[in-house]
Amino acid sequence: MPGSLIYTGERQVDTLRMEMIRFDAENLEEELLTTETLETARKEGMVTWLNVVGLHETDKMRAIGDEFEIHNLALEDILNVNQRPTFDEYDNQFFVATKMFRAVNEVIISEQFSMIVGKGFIVTFQEKEGDIFDGVRSRLRNTKGRIRTRNSDYLAFALLDVIVDHYMAIIEEYGDEINDQEVQLLENTKKEMLKELNLSKKEVNYLRKFARPLRDTIINFNKSDNPLIDKKTRPFLKDLNDHMTHVTETIEVYRETINDNLNTYHTHMTNKLNDVLKLLTIFSVVFIPLTFVAGIYGMNFENMPELHYQYGYYIVWAVMITLALGMIIYFKRKRWL
Repeated sequence: MPGSLIYTGERQVDTLRMEMIRFDAENLEEELLTTETLETARKEGMVTWLNVVGLHETDKMRAIGDEFEIHNLALEDILNVNQRPTFDEYDNQFFVATKMFRAVNEVIISEQFSMIVGKGFIVTFQEKEGDIFDGVRSRLRNTKGRIRTRNSDYLAFALLDVIVDHYMAIIEEYGDEINDQEVQLLENTKKEMLKELNLSKKEVNYLRKFARPLRDTIINFNKSDNPLIDKKTRPFLKDLNDHMTHVTETIEVYRETINDNLNTYHTHMTNKLNDVLKLLTIFSVVFIPLTFVAGIYGMNFENMPELHYQYGYYIVWAVMITLALGMIIYFKRKRWL
C-alpha cells in the first residue's frame, strides 16, 4: 500500500549496520551507530557520511529516514533494488540511485547503491558487505586531501566517480575478452565459441542497461541548480559526465564488436556448410553418369548385344572410370575442388 516500506531484494546480511564517518578540515571521527545513537550522527560544522549496509530491516530504515528527514518516496526507491538509475530532488535534499559493479575473484558482483545528500550529511545505502569506496575513506583519513575541506556534494561526486571508474574497469575487462574472441575467430572457428560470444553479449548488454541511464543521472546532477551543489564542485561534475560519456561510448563499441564477431562466426559456419554441400554435390554429379551406365546394363532385356562381348565388362569399367576422372579434372580446372 502507498507509504509502506517493502524491501524487494533478498536478505544479504544478518543485521543492518550503520557506519559513520564525520569530518571537517581538522577532525575525523568514525563510529558504528545503532538506532539508539542515530541522533548523535550529525554535528554542527562537520560533514557526516552514514553508510548503511543491509536494507531488509524496514523498521530501522524508517528510523534512518525520520532522523535525516528523507522523503518517503526516496525511501521506497532505496528499498526497490530494481530501481533504474535516477537523480531526484526534494525540498532540502537530492537523491541518487544506481547500480554498483565490482570484481571479486574474477566474478562481477552488482548491487543497488543509493544515496541521500543534504546539508552537512550524506547517507548511502548498499545491499551487501564490501564496496568499492576504500579509496574515498583513505582520502578522508588523509588530512591533506581536498575532500576534507569540501561539503557533502563533493563527497557525493567522489563516490559516483569511483562507481564510474569501476564501470570503465569492468568494460575494459570485457573488451580484452572480446578482442581475444575476435582473434580466435580469425584463427579457428569452433562451435563452443557461440556460447562464449552470446555470454559476452549478455554481460555487455546488462552493463549497458544501467550505464545509459546512469549517464542521464549524472547529466541531471550536473545541470541541477540545487543550492546544495557548490560552484567549486561544478567542474568535477562536468569531468564526471565526460568520463561517463566515454564509458557509454566504449560499451557501444564493444557491443558492435560482439555483433561483428557473431556475424563472423555465422559466416564461417555457413562457409563450412557450403563447402560440405559443394563436396557432396560434386560426388553426386560424378556418380550420376556412372549410375546411368550401370542402370542401362543392369536391365534384363534378352537382346542386348554388348552383354555377349568378351571384354564388355572391362569396357564398361573403362568408360565409367574415364567419365569419373574426366569430371574430376574438369572440376579442378574450374577450381570447384
